[in-house]
Amino acid sequence: MHARAVSRVIGLGFLAVAGAFGAARADETSELRLVPFPKQVRMQSGTFALNRPLVLEAPAAAAERFAGQLAKDLAIGEMRAPQTRAAEGRGPWFRLSPKAGGAAPVAEFRKEAGEEEYVLEVRPDEIICSAAGQPGLYYGLQTLRQLIRANRRGDGLPVLEIRDWPSLRWRCYQDDMTRGPSSKLDTLKLEVLLGSEMKMNLFTYYMEHQYAFKKHPAIGPANGSLTPEDLAALVEYARPLGVDILGNQQSFGHFYHILKHDEYAELRENESILCPVKEESYRLLDDLYSEVCPLLPFPWFNVCCDETWGLGEGPSKALAEKIGVGGVYVQHMRRV
Repeated sequence: MHARAVSRVIGLGFLAVAGAFGAARADETSELRLVPFPKQVRMQSGTFALNRPLVLEAPAAAAERFAGQLAKDLAIGEMRAPQTRAAEGRGPWFRLSPKAGGAAPVAEFRKEAGEEEYVLEVRPDEIICSAAGQPGLYYGLQTLRQLIRANRRGDGLPVLEIRDWPSLRWRCYQDDMTRGPSSKLDTLKLEVLLGSEMKMNLFTYYMEHQYAFKKHPAIGPANGSLTPEDLAALVEYARPLGVDILGNQQSFGHFYHILKHDEYAELRENESILCPVKEESYRLLDDLYSEVCPLLPFPWFNVCCDETWGLGEGPSKALAEKIGVGGVYVQHMRRV
């Protein structure tokens, strides 16, 4: 009986220690500053030292870009930039270690994994990221950068394993170019870059009139319009960052800055709504779309059409009396 009681005490003590250890690990995980927070994090014992010569092995097409991004974050801690070497082997992966070489890592992914899924392992002797596709590799790099910027332990990183994938297929954000100063190309590029670092993959710009339309030069202000050349350059800049550009053009309401011009006065339903019962309105929209859509590979385009206050009270009044204001709205949307 005495021996059995001692065994129980020892067993309970072991469970208490294990529970406390697990709680400590949970606390460590919750204290990580990562945005967005990964799906799975497993903390382990040990540290990866950053304050030593390091080599980054990465796909040849991305190695210099990846190393340049890491160098900025390491410089914050007054640590040297890594050297680069092209990664060999199948599958997207990168490795940060004191000495390059070794077999290419092999990671297992979920059966339903998309190309944005990645596994990032911080070990005492190396950091390895494997991804299901190139976007996932880029996201794994961004997580590593956040670990370096915001989660260092002195000159090292905690040993851990992160598995992550997005909950949403499209994660979009917007620059409202119409209200306030118009963003120039450099600002738009910066917004795309910052969004990509937070694993956003779709960028759009809100547009009422500030575009340099060649067929309708009166619409866009001379000193504040997005040009076709800038839009095309933004698409190309965003591509390697895994960000698509979603085109945008108000196409019903919010048309004041176009309709205020005398040459478009006949297209007014009221001062801010494009008239939906005049064929010239649709010829105008065709012209606007024809100058923007060919520059955008992304298959969607946002025609907006919100806030049509006063619809059915102008030239469309007779039609609204027949089919209702909602019917007029739906008819316009189908036509667009």
